[in-house]
Amino acid sequence: MKQAPFFSIVIPTLNEEKYLPLLLEDLVKQTYQDFEIIHVDGNSDDQTLKKVAPFKDKLNIQTLQTTTRNVSFQRNMGIEKAKGNWLLFMDADNRLPAYFLDGIRYRLAKYPETELFTTWVSIDNEKSLNQPIERTINFGLEFGRVVGKEWSLGAFIGVKRSIVTKEYWFDQTQKVGEDGIFVKKLIDNGYIFNIFRDPKYVFSVRRLDSEGTIKMARTGARLAINYLQGKDFSEQDFGYKMEGGGAYTDQAFFDYYDLQKFIKTATKNQIDQAKKLFKTLTKIEF
Repeated sequence: MKQAPFFSIVIPTLNEEKYLPLLLEDLVKQTYQDFEIIHVDGNSDDQTLKKVAPFKDKLNIQTLQTTTRNVSFQRNMGIEKAKGNWLLFMDADNRLPAYFLDGIRYRLAKYPETELFTTWVSIDNEKSLNQPIERTINFGLEFGRVVGKEWSLGAFIGVKRSIVTKEYWFDQTQKVGEDGIFVKKLIDNGYIFNIFRDPKYVFSVRRLDSEGTIKMARTGARLAINYLQGKDFSEQDFGYKMEGGGAYTDQAFFDYYDLQKFIKTATKNQIDQAKKLFKTLTKIEF
């Protein structure tokens, strides 16, 4: 009887022809290879499925297809098929150093009480204005643990397969924030959550590049404050509409320019207005 892999990596996709091959190539190069990949595609309109085909000979990967374009639904499909001891949920636009899975295995051996975890992120981006986002995310992860409001980005979550019953699956009714809600529910039921500071995965900043830093900061502030207040997101997405690799749209807020272009051409009055905008982030009424 074939032994179950150590990791089952679940990757939901929607129009990820540009990004998914890069992540799969990183997985080919991993120094630890005891894993399977469950790729769940939400009926992509682009060449995502075609781009996966060449990796079938290099990786233990199976592709599932669904017409339901819902990241929670897709992750739950992956859970059903996974055979590994640990489930690793990854976004298609992540990038991984070659030692990433080896490093995760080491951390799990060092902290055997762990049942649920995420890691710090790194951001590989030449735009200096995006680099502080790395420190902000990592600080936010640690701060959440300090105040008893643990959370995780959906870009990377690890969990023991044995504890993920249907009661704890991703909530398909949530329009956004399903990742934090998933983590919180497990923690609230006594499961042990860890944040590993190393190894780090490379978190994509394409949302910032396409939407602009101010707009995403404003959206993120709304999401964070509602999460800290214990609210869910079944009725409101607060402007964060994920549409796969093609675009990330935000119709609920003003159409701000990309922050870097703005700073280069802005007048003093415009800069002052931008500063006032940042100050309003802590004064938003919900």
